[in-house]
Amino acid sequence: MNFVIEHSYLIPLLPLLGALAAGLLGAKVLKHNSHWPIWIGVGASALMAIVLLVGMLTEHHEPGRMMYFMSHWFDWIVAGDEKTGIFNAAAGAFIDPLTAVMLAVVCGIGFLITVFSKGYMHGESGYFRFFAYLGLFISAMTILVMGDNLIMLYLGWEGVGLCSYLLIGYYYEKPAAREAAKKAFIVNRIGDFGFALGILLTFYCFGTVSFFGTGPGSNTGFLEKALHGIANPGTEVYVFWIPFCLMLGAFGKSAQFPLSVWLPDAMEGPTPVSALIHAATMVTAGVYMIVRLGTLFVGNSNAMITIAVIGAFTAIWAATIALRQSDLKKVFAYSTVSQLGFMFVGVAVLAPVAAVFHLITHAFFKALLFLSSGVVMHATGGELDMCKMSGLKRRLPKTRILMLIGCLALSGFPLLSGFWSKDEIVHAAGGKSLVLGAVMLFTSLLTAYYTFRLYFRVFEGPEKIPGGDHHHGLSQGDSESHGPAAQAHHNPEPLSMMLPLAILAIGAVFAGVINLPFAAGVREHALGHFLQQSPSFAMAARVATAKYGTLTDTDKLGLGQEPTSHVVEVAPLVIGGGAALIGIALAFVLHLQNRAKADELAGRFGSVTRVLDAKYWVDEIYQALIVEPARALGRLFWWFDRVIVGGASFMIGVIPQIGGAALKFSTQRGYLQGYAVSMLACLVLILLWMFM
Repeated sequence: MNFVIEHSYLIPLLPLLGALAAGLLGAKVLKHNSHWPIWIGVGASALMAIVLLVGMLTEHHEPGRMMYFMSHWFDWIVAGDEKTGIFNAAAGAFIDPLTAVMLAVVCGIGFLITVFSKGYMHGESGYFRFFAYLGLFISAMTILVMGDNLIMLYLGWEGVGLCSYLLIGYYYEKPAAREAAKKAFIVNRIGDFGFALGILLTFYCFGTVSFFGTGPGSNTGFLEKALHGIANPGTEVYVFWIPFCLMLGAFGKSAQFPLSVWLPDAMEGPTPVSALIHAATMVTAGVYMIVRLGTLFVGNSNAMITIAVIGAFTAIWAATIALRQSDLKKVFAYSTVSQLGFMFVGVAVLAPVAAVFHLITHAFFKALLFLSSGVVMHATGGELDMCKMSGLKRRLPKTRILMLIGCLALSGFPLLSGFWSKDEIVHAAGGKSLVLGAVMLFTSLLTAYYTFRLYFRVFEGPEKIPGGDHHHGLSQGDSESHGPAAQAHHNPEPLSMMLPLAILAIGAVFAGVINLPFAAGVREHALGHFLQQSPSFAMAARVATAKYGTLTDTDKLGLGQEPTSHVVEVAPLVIGGGAALIGIALAFVLHLQNRAKADELAGRFGSVTRVLDAKYWVDEIYQALIVEPARALGRLFWWFDRVIVGGASFMIGVIPQIGGAALKFSTQRGYLQGYAVSMLACLVLILLWMFM
């Protein structure tokens, strides 16, 4: 572990070097071996992350003492002097239990996705470019997670934003892919503006951007200052607004309403990109940021209420849209938006442990579901419409089992990972507000329903395989191409694609054991006890205790503290599991036993289905209220620049030319008597001026 901490810079550096190798050598030298630099770089980073996590788990720890390490890489941005104060945004790593957990998720699942991509992207003309972007993406995410100050966090933040633009627009010949990439980039810029403003306000109020003050002239980080209520004189009102600016950035990156419109369109990228963005990397950044900076948020009840309302609304809003989606990837995209809403609610109700717990389990089963969808596409000529396929369990028996495991975990089926993590959030939400708890519970039921609607439609029932036995390519207008070497008709379930899925399936089943409410081979609430050693959790708990007084057992567990009672509350588990079973049963009846009945019900509630099919017209509202006015304003500016500014510039140049030509024509005509008269007139004027 000490080696990893001392050489922590290697974790982001190795994937970056792999990306450079793939990008510079891939076209001419590596070609279809361009995955090797990424496998080596990301694999080595994943190994270091696992060693770090295991080392911190086995580290002897004194109760009540925070565990963290700092690794200084180099001085990056240094300004000021002793008189004015020194600003130092050093490049370095802040390593604590939260960092270790996030690195293991990002690098571990990221590596599995790169392994899957080798088989899935085989035959692509831009094969090397895809893997170069992939390595750059993972490198940026590790910088985001490891950074010891807001500038480093922002660097990684913008890095994943850039890489998502490149990966979503990978099929740049397709207009839809280009538009989706631009949409993701622009919408995220809105959130990033809020994040940047929050960083500036943080520096203005606290005089530092370091979490715990590692640089010279900054002995105390802003989280410690916020804990003790220390801010620069006259900045108290700005301290109040910092969480709101930061949460705008989190809502954009983690696709919360109203900045969620980019994420479903991101499905235009290759399926491994969807898995990477929606499982282990970009969309989790917003949740991580709020948990990391929890000290700023917990003390601001208005900010916490805002996060809870937005998270709960986004969760149920996205879940209802998923009910009517027929595109496999779009179903899981809206599911991701909904599940991120669960995580934000967890943070808002003083249960950041539950939020991180759900982030971990969600990474496993959502990556599994997206990659399984990729196998389905691989076998059906790129088809995504579940209404055009059925009974694929005969053609894809292994994928059927893996998809079933992922669907059960996402639904919160009893004893699988999603059951433990999601129900912790529902229970914590219910403890704060019965209405909030009811909304999250109903959303859980909807989640189980739409998830198994997809499973039953695709894998069960009479066999119907679209696309025939031919490969699919961009020339055919399909969403993804696997080139002439596609193996769909030879082996739709190659080992290179099945092995990562099997590992993810193991995580989807057993990841819940890391935070069970009872001892079962591991300590009860093991994840919570581990995370409570993180300064972010320990300090947030101190702020919560100071603001809200005595914490309930639910709050203590949510913040990683030791509860007063160790009695397992069975009722929340039964209710949560019951909601999942009801949702699965409804899907079984309507989408396996009697599909005609489902179509009949959809027709009977025509107005509701039209609203859901239109996705509440959110895109149309954006188009009417923001996009079209912005275009009109752009056209006005273009006209003003072309006619007014350009015309004025033209006249400034033309008028002297006209005057010069007129003067030349009138005085420079070649007649000597004219020159003599002009000289005499000028001489008279000079004499008059001298003697007057």
